[in-house]
Amino acid sequence: MIEEPSPLSEREMEIVRLVATGASNRQIARDLYISVNTVKVHLRNIFGKLELNSRTEVAMYAVSQGWVTVGDGQEPGEPDEDAPEEVATEEVAPAPAPATASRRRPLFVAAAAAVGLLLVGLLGGTVVSGVIPLLVAGPTPLPSPLANGATVTALASRWRARAPLSEPRTGLALAVVGGQFYAVGGETADGVVGAVTRYDPQSDTWADQAAKPTPVVDVEAAVLGGRIYVPGGRLGTGAVTDRVEVYDPERDRWAAVAPLPAPRSAYALVAFEGRLYLFGGWDGLRFVADTYGYDPARDAWEELTPMPTARGYAGAAVADGKVFVVGGYDGEHDLAINQEYAPSKDNGAGSVSWTTRAPLPQGRGGAGVVAVADQIHVIGGGWDAGLVRSVKYNVHQDRWEEFEPFTTGIWRNMGVGASDTRIYGVGGWDGRSPVATNSEYQALYVIIIPVAITPVPNP
Repeated sequence: MIEEPSPLSEREMEIVRLVATGASNRQIARDLYISVNTVKVHLRNIFGKLELNSRTEVAMYAVSQGWVTVGDGQEPGEPDEDAPEEVATEEVAPAPAPATASRRRPLFVAAAAAVGLLLVGLLGGTVVSGVIPLLVAGPTPLPSPLANGATVTALASRWRARAPLSEPRTGLALAVVGGQFYAVGGETADGVVGAVTRYDPQSDTWADQAAKPTPVVDVEAAVLGGRIYVPGGRLGTGAVTDRVEVYDPERDRWAAVAPLPAPRSAYALVAFEGRLYLFGGWDGLRFVADTYGYDPARDAWEELTPMPTARGYAGAAVADGKVFVVGGYDGEHDLAINQEYAPSKDNGAGSVSWTTRAPLPQGRGGAGVVAVADQIHVIGGGWDAGLVRSVKYNVHQDRWEEFEPFTTGIWRNMGVGASDTRIYGVGGWDGRSPVATNSEYQALYVIIIPVAITPVPNP
């Protein structure tokens, strides 16, 4: 095999070789004595230069280019349990076909076969040991025998009900720290609360934590440095507050930091590259387009370039190293807006930091918005009527597609969060009252492909 010149820097090549062994970002950071964030920046550059979308594609490309060789001399490293970093392959909707045993063949079978063929070709049929973890978004196969001995594949629901909240709540925030979910504030049948409950997915149990000093509803939460930030919110009196309170899960303790530049509730919030970004919301009189940024090192907020459209009850998520603000409600209509925000381009004086992307298939206010493996999942929502269909956004293709809904009724203003390959939707509103729902969605599956890859030393 002729080794082609690499478009990558020496450091990027080091990272590619480690990725090819199955090393996680954390392992790569340790081996190269750099930070995990630096590894992520290099990976984004590698994906861009090679025009690839996942770690698995990078590994296979490196093999095909002769940058690494396949053999049985090295075992790949075990991935960190709390840091799944592979990017999922796309779930492709099947074309119409007769109902046969081969219809809707799971995507991971094709993916595994393709990898297997490539490796067998490289090795001349030699079987090797080791693993490459591959995350896939295909359906779960459930073989069912027929009378004639043939089998068909049924699709299991990827949603399942988990232990509900002890009390129904809507307009709450949900944050994830160390694989634990923290439900903060919200409104019950008796009014606005500051309740904080921690959910452990392993034991499927909830535990009460120190209550938020200021009870609020219509809030979001974001995590910086292992602490949960909850800005603003609507008080039990109906007034909107500018107070920002921060929860330390290790100490089970709350503290106040610098207030918002102005009172806000029903905003969208995201943590990105060590800062908080808050978008739009309700100021007590109207929905606004304001964008605020928070620097924890200075404990200071600043006003940034506003969104092109005033809205509240939108969702924000980070995918492919970019910030997206999706959907919302303007007081009269659900909005289908999907806009990308680039903090690095924001000088506060122009709109160059905002880019319009493919809109939602339908307007959605109060939806749950969360990213898993660079795909943005939008669940529920719909202010005037519930939207049954769930949709997800493929950042690389700028395209939306449907996925399995959880309910056939109204579900909005829930808290949403993701850990590993699973999404959780907690609480919310069913059109009549708050709910105690805790629903888990299996967004991705992990398939292990047997292979060992040995890096090629630099010439």
